Amino acid sequence: MYESLEAALGIHFQNPDLLRMALTHRSYIYESAGAGLNSNERLEFLGDSILAFISADYLYHTFPDLNEGGLSDLRAALVRRETLATFALEIELGNFLLMGKGEQGSQRVLASAFEAVLGAMYLDQGLEAVQHFLMPRIEPLAHNIVARRLFKDHKSLFQELAQAHDSITPSYRLASQEGPSHNREFTVEVLLGEKVVGRGQGRNKQAAEQEAAHEALLARGWI
Repeated sequence: MYESLEAALGIHFQNPDLLRMALTHRSYIYESAGAGLNSNERLEFLGDSILAFISADYLYHTFPDLNEGGLSDLRAALVRRETLATFALEIELGNFLLMGKGEQGSQRVLASAFEAVLGAMYLDQGLEAVQHFLMPRIEPLAHNIVARRLFKDHKSLFQELAQAHDSITPSYRLASQEGPSHNREFTVEVLLGEKVVGRGQGRNKQAAEQEAAHEALLARGWI
């Protein structure tokens, strides 16, 4: 059933139930009235931590000249939602997701499922299997981000350029927050005066603000 996905992941699951759980969105559970299934949220939590560790370990050893702040910014740029969703699309993960009829395979859903699959891989095969799958994706991307200086703090950069170009200091406001307390999603808007110039989402307000600033920088053509 999952042969092509397992081939893309480079492993064969000893416990296929773990993979099925990683692919099960909570909306599917609601429509199935439970049906003895568990959603992928716990595996997503585990996969997020594993991804953070693997990327931090790689960046620490690969970029010795970066300080703690630079490493943190680089890791954030490396594992942002858009990147994880792209990784998910590369392995056609969306074709295997179990979702409710009204749910869409958004970037958020794809990125979360990708992290859940990493968690399932870790439980089934161990850390080395996850590293073997991730590193060919992380390495070239990290070097590209560093070469193009794309890991600079987007909020600081946008404020600097907005003040220089428009003589305005950006402001941020919370547009919405969704999800349970352990997996909350924040949406933040960045404004120049009264005009919304960017929107961002993240698991905390700070990450959402960074995404909003990044979108605004792109929209203005400043990066």
